[in-house]
Amino acid sequence: MSPFLMNSMPYLKKFRSNFLMGNKILAVDDDQDLLHLIATTLKSQNFEVETIANGREAIAYLSDQANAEKIGLLILDRMLPDMDGLDILKFVLEKYPNKIAVLILSALSSEKDTLEGLKRGAVDYMTKPFSINVLLQKAKQLINKT
Repeated sequence: MSPFLMNSMPYLKKFRSNFLMGNKILAVDDDQDLLHLIATTLKSQNFEVETIANGREAIAYLSDQANAEKIGLLILDRMLPDMDGLDILKFVLEKYPNKIAVLILSALSSEKDTLEGLKRGAVDYMTKPFSINVLLQKAKQLINKT
């Protein structure tokens, strides 16, 4: 395990304990192949996963409280075809404060982009290309499946 991941685990456990979340993961990305990879990997570790390919569908899905209450982690692309993922992040944080952890997964890889996502409330920000194993470990920590 990488030193970075080991050093971040206490933070992630503390973060997880401060949230009242479900155990389902919602992945929002317009890349269908990437969504398939994420869903297949997470499902292989017994996560329940929902995938959505655009922002409007994500907002509609999360607007239904019955759906949102099941979500513990939102893996969110920044560059969706119909909106910036930060708009979805804002929606989630306003509608469900301290309920859903948001991990941004984006091709926008500058320090400025990363800091913007974190300052706006994402718990983590990973840049593409990324390690599916690191994403899996972060999901386990955030959903508390260790």
